[in-house]
Amino acid sequence: MDTNDHSRKCPCCSNKDFSFCCGPVLENHEQATTAEQLMRSRYTAFTLGNNDFLKKSWARETRPGEINSDDKAIRWLDLQIERCEGGTKDSSKGTVSFTARFMGGGHLCYLHEKSSFIKKDGLWFYLDGETESTTEKIGRNRPCPCGSGKKHKRCCC
Repeated sequence: MDTNDHSRKCPCCSNKDFSFCCGPVLENHEQATTAEQLMRSRYTAFTLGNNDFLKKSWARETRPGEINSDDKAIRWLDLQIERCEGGTKDSSKGTVSFTARFMGGGHLCYLHEKSSFIKKDGLWFYLDGETESTTEKIGRNRPCPCGSGKKHKRCCC
């Protein structure tokens, strides 16, 4: 998705237009007023390969030296927020539990994470997360997980 395309649904699965959801946060980190908003924008940054935002929104104390979300072998499918604890406008800490689905290497993968966020100087930052992942092989004649309605062997994944 082009970050200048304001008429498309946001990749974070909020059912909002990109320009009213993650778009403003990706342009200005200060726009994330809750931990969930930052979580959704970080997922969107992964789908768009926006390494600069991922680095900027990661807490210094846990940030890796290099971030590379440009893996063309991965196709992000959707995000489901399962639970938020704290992380409100008035909080200084919060957690967001989510599942992100993606296709990689002919498998449907599920990334389950409980992400921790902290607020410093009025800005939310990703601190770390407890992750678990699962994969399943997609049969050639099964429907494609992307939701196209086509069989997997004849689709984009």
